[in-house]
Amino acid sequence: MQVKLESVTVKRGDKVVFKDLTAVFSGPGLYQVIGPNGSGKTTLLLTIIGRIKPVHGRVIIDNIIVKNSKLVKGLISYMPQHYIIPVDAPITLYEFIENLAGVLGKNSNSVEEILKLTGISKEYWFKKLSQLSGGLLQRTMLARTLILDTPIILLDEPFSNIDPEGKVELSEYIGKLSEKKLVITTSHDPTLLLEYTEKILVLGPGGYAFGDVEEILKIEVLGKFYKKCAIELQRHVHVIDWH
Repeated sequence: MQVKLESVTVKRGDKVVFKDLTAVFSGPGLYQVIGPNGSGKTTLLLTIIGRIKPVHGRVIIDNIIVKNSKLVKGLISYMPQHYIIPVDAPITLYEFIENLAGVLGKNSNSVEEILKLTGISKEYWFKKLSQLSGGLLQRTMLARTLILDTPIILLDEPFSNIDPEGKVELSEYIGKLSEKKLVITTSHDPTLLLEYTEKILVLGPGGYAFGDVEEILKIEVLGKFYKKCAIELQRHVHVIDWH
């Protein structure tokens, strides 16, 4: 399992989001993509899955040059940060996952296993989507992504709308998941998944930095991207960001 970015340059309109970006993500393992708001984290994930085409360079996934999303179907799955769920539709959480599982030929045991692993209590399985909180909807979308069972998983801000205790539980699950799959996740708080992280990619105005955790989480590195929002407390680097 490998995602390789070779001198990738991406533009959105007239704006260059990132330029000559080169990085290799090899799995199984977990890689974090961080950076200030608007730095291109989501754009990077969309480029990897082929929804955005680079103006220069190329994305290679397991020796497949990604020219469109069809080429990586079954190989990679993506959970967006923002999504549209038919919350007013007369469908329960369980049915929402089960319908996709049925298309994929998976049985009900697979559905129940995924729901348990993502921390969704059985008391919510048969509630309508419109009755769920933001945090439960986030877990539901994660479960729907994981039921695809692809070897490579992209997660865009998987901890959005989830309470602090839930974030800890979910980070442990994502960490375990990365022992079997290649997981690339964007984050505003790299500490949640730090113990599982292979490398970190920082995006920001003027460039990027990619390397081991110890190389990247230094004030002299993060300060280039976060400016005054990167501070160091008792010899530990912290990022003050918002979401």
